[in-house]
Amino acid sequence: MTFTQLLSGFALPHALVGTVALVTFWTAGLARKGSPLHKGVGKVYMVAMIGVILTAIPLTASMALKGQWIGATFLAYLVILVSHSCRMAWLAVRCKRDFERYIGMGFRFSAIVLTVAGTAVVTVGLWFEAWLLIIFGLLGPLGGWDAWNLLRKGPQSPKWWLKEHYGAMIGNGVATHIAFMQIGLMRLVPELGSTVIQHLAWFGPLAVGIAAGYWLDRRYLRPRPTPVEPAV
Repeated sequence: MTFTQLLSGFALPHALVGTVALVTFWTAGLARKGSPLHKGVGKVYMVAMIGVILTAIPLTASMALKGQWIGATFLAYLVILVSHSCRMAWLAVRCKRDFERYIGMGFRFSAIVLTVAGTAVVTVGLWFEAWLLIIFGLLGPLGGWDAWNLLRKGPQSPKWWLKEHYGAMIGNGVATHIAFMQIGLMRLVPELGSTVIQHLAWFGPLAVGIAAGYWLDRRYLRPRPTPVEPAV
């Protein structure tokens, strides 16, 4: 067995923990926020995502050794993007009463790495004329811009931590669903490899994620109207 074949052997464990992550993502997402089910399944999801990240690293190396540079770049970027989002989702809950701790050195370093990685992905996309890679890579600089705005403006709501938490989880969901449909599903059902389906696999999760973020912002962050006291 060659070294490349050994690295490729992580595909099955990656698929298994990825399936657990997808199931628990939707279970926690549909559960009532703050409920025991939401918290318990959310912890399982985070453990599964750690497994996804760890098994994706040798798969990325395997692609690079095979000369599959676009695939290796895409998967390496996903590892960075998902690692950043998982950390932010977990830390936002842990530090919901301590904003300064949340935006510590780890937050700043993670945002810088995400920005640099996204810029590198855009560069690779331009080099290979892979427009979908360019668009997906822009998520890195956009995430860095959001982090810089948070550092500059500070929390804009007492529920800042909630926005950070579900924002990171939406980012996780977009990334993992794109990876599942682009890598996992296309291999299981090659007939889906048409251009239209591939575009849907890229932009479908992104569109759903944007809509979900807008809906959650309106539900949890929109100021409630002040009740009018009846005239005496």
